[in-house]
Amino acid sequence: MSLIQFDWVDIPGGAFLMGTEPPRDTRPASDEHPQHALVLPTFDISRCAISNGQYAAFVRATGHAAPGHWSATDSAQFREQHPVTYVDWHDAQAFCAWAGVRLPTEAEWEKTARGTDGRTWPWGETAPTPKLCNCENFVGDTVSVLAGGDGASAYGALGMAGNVWEWTQSAHRPYPYVAADGREDADPEEPRVVRGGTYNHPMRHVRCADRQAVFVSARDIYIGFRVVRDRQAKAPATLDFDWLAIPAGEFLMGNDRLTSQGGGAQTSYSLASRHAKNRPADLDNEYPQHTRTLERFRICRTPTTNAQYQQFVESTGYPAPGHWPGGRVPLALLEHPVVYVDWHDANAFCHWTRVQLPSEAQWEKAARGVDGRQWPWGQHMPDLTLANYAQDMNGGATRPVGCYPLGASAYGLLDMAGNVWEWVSSAYRSYPFEPEDGRENPALPEQRVLRGGSFYSDQARYLRCATRSMSYPHRRRDHIGFRVLAAP
Repeated sequence: MSLIQFDWVDIPGGAFLMGTEPPRDTRPASDEHPQHALVLPTFDISRCAISNGQYAAFVRATGHAAPGHWSATDSAQFREQHPVTYVDWHDAQAFCAWAGVRLPTEAEWEKTARGTDGRTWPWGETAPTPKLCNCENFVGDTVSVLAGGDGASAYGALGMAGNVWEWTQSAHRPYPYVAADGREDADPEEPRVVRGGTYNHPMRHVRCADRQAVFVSARDIYIGFRVVRDRQAKAPATLDFDWLAIPAGEFLMGNDRLTSQGGGAQTSYSLASRHAKNRPADLDNEYPQHTRTLERFRICRTPTTNAQYQQFVESTGYPAPGHWPGGRVPLALLEHPVVYVDWHDANAFCHWTRVQLPSEAQWEKAARGVDGRQWPWGQHMPDLTLANYAQDMNGGATRPVGCYPLGASAYGLLDMAGNVWEWVSSAYRSYPFEPEDGRENPALPEQRVLRGGSFYSDQARYLRCATRSMSYPHRRRDHIGFRVLAAP
């Protein structure tokens, strides 16, 4: 979970005026009226926009992609106390999910900036100056999130006029603002409201009521965000996982070059392969076989389901998998493994629910046990009673988790062969497996290991316990999911 300390501003519950009437300003934007009274509950909002330093902690902890203009955390583009920029709405949501916070609604943002007296700018009615805010290219660049104390809002929030636009949770829809009309849980690709104006905007665009619509995929040098926590914030998840204990001790990891396919016939997969030498599912990346010693751990019996992932999405506002209609999983798929999740999505879920991804060594021991078996159930080749694979014969789709009990591992784990490939924490590197060599560092921009095969896998060898595939951590597919490990 996040170790970031936020400087919270207390926003009391009650009514305020939202929007602008034309008589108040001769040039309000058309989307600012009608002005209307709105009642909000008490909430806390960060005094400042999220800084580069705070976002860097998130990147280091989760492996989420850093803003593209950071060449290094000591470079001129990093500037620890400046607002983080080049983050899209989904990046902001991922940070929030990790930190246990959320984006403000545009109503919460405006009340924080404006107070209850309907002022034009956060500090009052005086026109902006360089001492009050960073706009109109007074500086021509971002400034520290701590700057501009003279321009603080009535509640003490800083930087709510100029410097950077700030993402909100809200979809851009006409006034009056009605939270229950769907704008706060809209399609994740619907344009969102940004607030506050930027360092190069004229003064009319840094007014408290100014609102702009921006596509959620937009990243720019003047778009950032700040965060909110509910006074009675939702606790991190207490999902029920079916844990199985894997005892401490040694096991054999990987395979020798010549391996048994079952039935006594020995086959060199590297020689028999129709693919190039470095094809991830070939045995070339499984050499040399070696002994690993692991501490006791607990791992979930089945992959993470759509139902479990939906609780995460609903509780945090994290983007739902793109194939869920309207952002909700179809009822028929609730107990299927969640798919179209990348490695960062899996880690965000883990941080929220206080679990973690298994290393590939932990995954392989859970699947293989200590007798060096080829498949989770033993040495004989798979068939359609043991695993969901060979899409041409088996429907070409995921199946509910746990519906192949005959394919259980020695420890009782299900779906360790077929159904979906599973992300693990480990970066893809050559054997022997050495966790101390940095492959477990989540901040490294390396490909991550996938294990287990999937319903697409057309050959039994892809389902073996030792098979290693890999992919870039931002890849999402209909046959990639994950399972979780209990935190130590």
